[in-house]
Order: sequence, then C-alpha cells, then structure tokens
Amino acid sequence: MVERRLRGLVAVFAGLLLAACASQQEKADLVVADLVALLPGSYDNLAQSRASAGERTALLLMVAPVQAPLIGDHVFYVQEIAADDARRVLAQRVYVVAAPAKGEEPVMVQLDFAEPARWRDGHLRRDLFRGLLPTDLRARAGCDLVWTRTSSGFVAVNDAQECRVAARGTGETLRAEQRMELDRNGISIFDLHRDAAGVVVYGDAADPWYRFIRRADAPW
Repeated sequence: MVERRLRGLVAVFAGLLLAACASQQEKADLVVADLVALLPGSYDNLAQSRASAGERTALLLMVAPVQAPLIGDHVFYVQEIAADDARRVLAQRVYVVAAPAKGEEPVMVQLDFAEPARWRDGHLRRDLFRGLLPTDLRARAGCDLVWTRTSSGFVAVNDAQECRVAARGTGETLRAEQRMELDRNGISIFDLHRDAAGVVVYGDAADPWYRFIRRADAPW
C-alpha cells in the first residue's frame, strides 16, 4: 500500500514538473515571437544627427526579415546606409534570433558576410537569402546579444569580455561592448570598441549610442 502511494506521488510530481516546464517554454516562445515581430523595420537617426550639428553621422538602418532555412528560423538582413547617399553602404550583417531552451532569454547571433557585395541591398531582394549557406557567413565569436523584455520593449547586452572584432582597415583585434534597446518607436545601438590597452578606437566614448527612430516606409 505504501509503495503504491509513493508511486502515485512520484507520478503526480512528475506531471506537475512537466506542466511547469511546458508553461515556462510557452512563455519563452511568446517572448521570442514578440521580439522577432518588433525587430524588423526601416530606421534613421536624422534627429540625433541634427541635434549634434552633424557630428553624429546620419544613417538609414534596414532590418529586414528573410527566409534562410539553412541558417535559422528567425533571420534578419541588416544594412546601414549613409542618409545622404543611398549608394554608400556602410555595413552589412545578419542577425539570427535563437529560441531559448527551458525558459532562457532569447539570444541574437551576429554574423558577417564572406562576400558582402553579393548580398548588397538584400532588403530589396529578400528571396536571395533562400540560398544563403553557413559558408557564406562569418560568426562574431563571443558577440551574442542576450535579450530581456522590459515594460516598453526589449533590451540586449553582450559579454564585452568575450566579444572580439577586427578593426576596419588594420585588422587589429578589438574588444567590443554592445547593447541595444528596442521598442515600437525605434532602436538604439551602443557599440564601443577598445584595443588591448583599453583605449577606445571605434565609437564615441562620451555618447556611444546611435538612436534610430522607426520610419513609416518599411515594406515588410
């Protein structure tokens, strides 16, 4: 009789544990769904650039959802363009949002292109990414951004001790500190790179934030 009761209690406990895990995973999946719905858009930092009297570069930022089955379920093509000249593409990359396991926070992997010119203006021809292969991309080791929900949207942060990037032009290895803030009005990006001595070599140490406002002209 005692053994039967113990088996019954174990079964009940196991059922409760499975239900709790399922509920936790459902909440995590909902966070991912909300994040990937909010992230895409056409953005600019024109107001910030004007307020700085032109000292802060005026940029257009495109974050376009793309179908890239061999890369992930939630993939985005990202392109920065000079606001005064659409022919000046300043940066291209890929974001991949990974669904968390067992209720963990969503993670966004940042990837660079092996041949950037091949994918230029990808936000205008998104079908191109159906053929995107892992060999077309270069991972930024240690630079994953972990996203957390806030009352108004999401914030993300990387591990500045682990994230390493190559300096533009010299190829020098730099330590990168990155953060993001995302809501329905826009996205703010903090990007500061330091050399081995801790000296800032990329980004504005006084104000590293680029504050992008969501535009109304995104076709996706």
